[in-house]
Amino acid sequence: MTRFRAKGWVAAAAALIVALSQAGAGGAEPPKLTQPVHATKGDDNPLRTYSGPAMAVDPGDPLRVVASFVDMRTRRCGLLRSTDGGKTWRLLDASPALDSYPSCLSTNSSIFHGPIAFGRNGSLYYALSGWDVQDRQGGEVSSAYNSSVQLGRSKDLGDTWETTIVRNARGKQGKDFEGNRPLTGIAVDTKNGNDDIVYVTWRRELSNNVSPNAVPRVPVVAVSSDGGRTFADPVDLAKGVFDSPSVRADALKTVTTLAGTNTTTTLAPAGSKAGQPDQADNFGGANPAIALDGKGNVYAVWATTFANLPSGPAAALHLSKSTDRGKTWTSSIVAPFDHKNRGSFPGPRLAWSPKGGANGTLHLVAECTSKPEVAAYIDICYRQSIDGGAKWTDPKVMNDDDASQLRAHVIPEVAVAPNGRVDVTWWDTRDDPGVYGNDVYYAASDDNGKTWSKNIRVTDRTIDRRIGVWGFNFDMSSPPGLASTDEFALLAWDDTRNADPTKPDSVALGGGLQDIYTSAIQYEAVGGGASRTAQYALAGVVGLLVVGLALTVVALAARRRDGTPPPTIREASDQESAGVG
Repeated sequence: MTRFRAKGWVAAAAALIVALSQAGAGGAEPPKLTQPVHATKGDDNPLRTYSGPAMAVDPGDPLRVVASFVDMRTRRCGLLRSTDGGKTWRLLDASPALDSYPSCLSTNSSIFHGPIAFGRNGSLYYALSGWDVQDRQGGEVSSAYNSSVQLGRSKDLGDTWETTIVRNARGKQGKDFEGNRPLTGIAVDTKNGNDDIVYVTWRRELSNNVSPNAVPRVPVVAVSSDGGRTFADPVDLAKGVFDSPSVRADALKTVTTLAGTNTTTTLAPAGSKAGQPDQADNFGGANPAIALDGKGNVYAVWATTFANLPSGPAAALHLSKSTDRGKTWTSSIVAPFDHKNRGSFPGPRLAWSPKGGANGTLHLVAECTSKPEVAAYIDICYRQSIDGGAKWTDPKVMNDDDASQLRAHVIPEVAVAPNGRVDVTWWDTRDDPGVYGNDVYYAASDDNGKTWSKNIRVTDRTIDRRIGVWGFNFDMSSPPGLASTDEFALLAWDDTRNADPTKPDSVALGGGLQDIYTSAIQYEAVGGGASRTAQYALAGVVGLLVVGLALTVVALAARRRDGTPPPTIREASDQESAGVG
């Protein structure tokens, strides 16, 4: 009996060790939604009007998170910083904008005004538009202006900045008048080269070239191989794509009316671009989203655009890929020309993860619709590629509400956590019967996009869009901000809850306040399953148990050799209490 009692003591101790170890690792509990945090609480300006922020998390320290924004009334870009995973925020004084290019506001909807990304050794990169009153065509009252592109670099998490001009449009006149807006993406290669390789994408427009010989908007990328200090000339990602007659034919098949083919349509001037629709110069692209894979290959996905056609073709999604650090690019089709695609605004969003095979996985989200004849019916669709963009899955609708209600789901964003979890967020009107408000919704996949969680409503109250500058007034909207870590997905949005809707100023055109709020979908306690202190304590307990078990085994063996019977569990316990070795 004593031998079996000893075995039972050993088994019980081993089971206790396993149980404690499993407790320390944490169970598969459902994620928790934290209470919203008023990130811009430190600003009491009664005219404050913050855009929705772009977000980035430091890969070396997931508690360090930054959020870029533009103050709509001052046109100034700035930065919010958190060093505790979004529990508290600080508004920084410094702006990355040069004094000679102070305004970063870009009069476009559905975009981030300042995409940001981390580089090596905690360095931070901030891409932003740049212009001043002198860049306006016709002076202060004009809405057209030469807009340049800037890149700010910070080594101290936004306290100070060094800024470079990426593309200078100042002084351009006539048909060369150049708008480089909106900026739509930034990616930083920290693994190749002697310094960070920085990619910045945007849409270029030559607005003084009008129909019947307008120049279509085009997606461009500029590359720096020296950590953002200097940039090569920007590259038109759509160049050569529409040289193919078959590509143009696929586009023109979706046009309902072409100039010259219907007697009720005004004929375009002979020899003009409008008079010859089937030519490459009538096609372009817009709003490229950019991502890097683990090998340093860079991908930019963009939506097609057109010019000089009285009735435009449906949109398609194209992928540009470079395997030589942006020197050359190839193009392929992600989604063919189809009215179920939603066009260039807001444009697709793209992220990469190492899961899914040797090439990892490209994760793409974009607006889509199964009812193109219903203007307000919009879904969020997800696609993926596991072969470097050569083939893509069929679109999967992310929103899980009742489709018969015809709610709008718009302006998505996607990000990937280091552990491979894919996070997607978007704006949603399912909770607002009056269609004057929206909420942030979220879904996640922990199996590389094969299956997805139920949609989670992130905002604690529907945002009143009769106030501020979102869709109802100036159409100055942006995706919800998203930063992904293993422990949490941090989301941010522009919110009008602090405005008083009963005051005339609040509901006037562009009136009221917009603040920034954040909330987290928390998968683990920040810092890892249990607290660090608890983990260390648990490790100590488990270690002592292991040592005790080893000593007990040694003692049992010794007692067997000298003929002494092994102790019972009670005897072993009494000896331990008495300090008997």
